[in-house]
Amino acid sequence: MQLRPMTQSGLSRPRVVVAEPFAEHGLAVLRDAGIDVDSQVGRSRAELTAALADADGLIVRSETRVDRELLAAGPKLTVVARAGVGVDAIDVDAATDAGIIVLNTPGANTIAATEQTFALMLALARRTPEAVQLLRQGVWDRKKLIGTELFGKTLGIVGLGRIGGNVAQRARAFGMTVIAHDPYITAARADAFDVTLVDLDTLLRRSDIVTLHVPLTPQTTGMIGAAQLALLQPHAYLINCARGGVIVERDLLEALDANVLAGAGIDVVAIEPPPPEGTGAALHSHPKVFSTPHLGGSTHEALARIATELAQDVARVLLGAPANAAVNAPVPDGPEAERVFPFLDVAYRLGRFYPQYARSERLPQFTLVLGGALADVPSEALVRAFLSGLLQATTDRRVSVVNAEAIARELGITVDARGDARESSYAASLKLIGGDVAIAGTSVGGSPRIVELDGYEIDATPVGAMLITRHQDVPGMIGRVGTILGDAGVNISTMQVSRNTVSGDAIMVLSTDRPAAEAEVAALRAIAGITSVRVLDV
Repeated sequence: MQLRPMTQSGLSRPRVVVAEPFAEHGLAVLRDAGIDVDSQVGRSRAELTAALADADGLIVRSETRVDRELLAAGPKLTVVARAGVGVDAIDVDAATDAGIIVLNTPGANTIAATEQTFALMLALARRTPEAVQLLRQGVWDRKKLIGTELFGKTLGIVGLGRIGGNVAQRARAFGMTVIAHDPYITAARADAFDVTLVDLDTLLRRSDIVTLHVPLTPQTTGMIGAAQLALLQPHAYLINCARGGVIVERDLLEALDANVLAGAGIDVVAIEPPPPEGTGAALHSHPKVFSTPHLGGSTHEALARIATELAQDVARVLLGAPANAAVNAPVPDGPEAERVFPFLDVAYRLGRFYPQYARSERLPQFTLVLGGALADVPSEALVRAFLSGLLQATTDRRVSVVNAEAIARELGITVDARGDARESSYAASLKLIGGDVAIAGTSVGGSPRIVELDGYEIDATPVGAMLITRHQDVPGMIGRVGTILGDAGVNISTMQVSRNTVSGDAIMVLSTDRPAAEAEVAALRAIAGITSVRVLDV
């Protein structure tokens, strides 16, 4: 396979279509990154479809149905981004088939959704909405409005993820006993929140208040139906700030009418907005239900975080870097996430760097060594990040972390990832070995660095235009290279020089404001003592 270094020169600016209202903070992030924004807010589906013809990205909230047909209207689409958590309205399988990355913002609304949970919980316990309404009607009736305290009550949390974990922490501050059901978490995570894990039936039987914090999946759809509701205590409250389809709404209505439970706090329903004759509307009007119109993530702070974080991730993808929150690609989670995230960019930059530096006629088989603190972390996300960078620099196909492994298998490219916990100069590192080339990288303050190149110790940032020379370690070499580039108007931003022995071989790594042109490269190669010159655009 002939390798072709990829450059950004001459390419048009990426274009993102925004289908639903999106905070100005996020739009500013996109524009600052050099991305054109096309607002289709309030337009018809036909107009949106037409706008996708030459779009690179699409941003939606919860009302735009992103199905296979709509995706097909965007042959250049690289990313579809959901400003929020759930991706129910996006055909993720169809996007994956097309190599399109689906993004969301799983953590941006955590605090808002947590506080909305307690808002409904306290509203039920202290009958606050009813008290407000009576006072507005001129009725002063304190006896009718006697509530109950959260202190000393047992809170059952179904789903101990980001939001469930935050609810658990705050429930402790109220003096509540917390139990949880989540078959996908470890005992260590439960212990970190001082939570007792139990099965779902036990949780429903023991809890004074049950709150749901699970995604809508085939396993969770309808997980709270008549049989589960029958296990609740008559004084219990049910809170749902997760997804509407988790509860069988007809069963909940019947349970409320039969006094199976005392009440419910509902922020979400299965169909939003609910049709007037539907079960969602019936829940909204039920006297034992306090409802809000899907306000879990609707705070000024959360909307700003969602817009900013999502726009940053969209920009990362469109500018070639790995995503932080891809729904249809492996993303680090759990205790190791903080260690791995900075190294996704390191792995990607190694992939971009290798073919431009090695100049091989064919790609070899690769080894990716996860060193130090990375030695025991799952390698899949790092391997995909490396492959997405490698293949973007070597093929003309639309490559992302979604389809990088599939394309690599098709091309016969393999990566053997292994850990190495031995002590080194860096707390964590990645080392790429391909053929006779070895490149090591690390992350410093969130910035990727190349720290070793074929045995030479360096400290270079592999981003943008670079120039690398191999030369004899003789006096004046740096000056001659600098003079040629300076005369040509090529500004040098950083320079690293490393040698193996005095007066032996040396390597020079320069970051420049623009790639050196062929004439300038030819002049450098003509310098006595220079054995090779590489121009890269990483």
